[in-house]
Amino acid sequence: MRLIKTTIKNTIAYFLYYSGLLSLVKNRKLRNKAFVLAYHRILPEKMLEKINSTAGIITDSDLFRRQLSWLKSEFHIIGIDEVQDLLLNGREMVSNGCLVTFDDGWQDNYEYAKAPLAEEGIPATIFLPYNYIGEEQVFWQEEMLARFSQLNSSEDDADRALLKQLTGIEAVSDTHTLRSAVTAMKSRDYAEIYDTLDRLREHQKEKLVNLKYDTYMTWLQVEKLAASNINFGSHALSHRILTQIEPDDARYEISESKKLIEEKIGTEVNAIAYPNGNCDTTIEKIVAESGFQMGFIMGGGYVSQDSNPMALPRINVHTNNSRNKPVFLCTILNIF
Repeated sequence: MRLIKTTIKNTIAYFLYYSGLLSLVKNRKLRNKAFVLAYHRILPEKMLEKINSTAGIITDSDLFRRQLSWLKSEFHIIGIDEVQDLLLNGREMVSNGCLVTFDDGWQDNYEYAKAPLAEEGIPATIFLPYNYIGEEQVFWQEEMLARFSQLNSSEDDADRALLKQLTGIEAVSDTHTLRSAVTAMKSRDYAEIYDTLDRLREHQKEKLVNLKYDTYMTWLQVEKLAASNINFGSHALSHRILTQIEPDDARYEISESKKLIEEKIGTEVNAIAYPNGNCDTTIEKIVAESGFQMGFIMGGGYVSQDSNPMALPRINVHTNNSRNKPVFLCTILNIF
């Protein structure tokens, strides 16, 4: 079924692209509007078996290089400072504008995105979760999947029993079901999530869980990126979804992240990307009161003169929704 859907999408995308209709749609939808791309991880194919992230945040590194070239040929590339200037000064947004952003500050951003961005002369903004930069800890999602995968591959009855108890899953032959179980945990209370992790750590304390490829940049790497046309924003402190924690905790996450990142990079931080893209009016108010000028969510949509600067939409990009230029453009134009 997945192959059939992919084939249908490709057929539609190629028809729209080569008929010229896609260009007409682009010029109509992006008149006096810009779009914001949200990348996460940039990785070569050889690394995919070594990491514990969902496919929805992974873009192939060779594909990423091609995408930057496509963006330059089709759109007007802008930086985050220009977006802020246009929004806050009430000026008309540029047509066909494109802002490139990244969430999380993954180590692979430095290894595989830095050079292509520099070669194409494309500015970008990386949103940093302060507590993880320069540290060895990883997001709970990656750690949980690594631990579930280890239980799944074990022949030990106690390992299999714990996996079933925590997820309801018997041993499976691929990781898709395990990834779905981790994703489902996002809706749970953080106390339950951390309790699950503690149980896994205690059970597996004598066993090696490999998370070395799921880590984040160092502050020295952040400094080097800042010298090569990369800007930085906040992704809060702990990457907890801000709408799922108490307002006072959210305020601390937001205001402290701004202050601490500014201390590290030596420049003002004016933008925040909400973890998981989630915000509401309470969070927007806190963000504004904390001194941020812009906040970014996830979801289709474009940035125009009348956009809410505290809830600017971004388009999540990954290999599966951008494998070729026609499909990439259809994703940007919200056709798929």
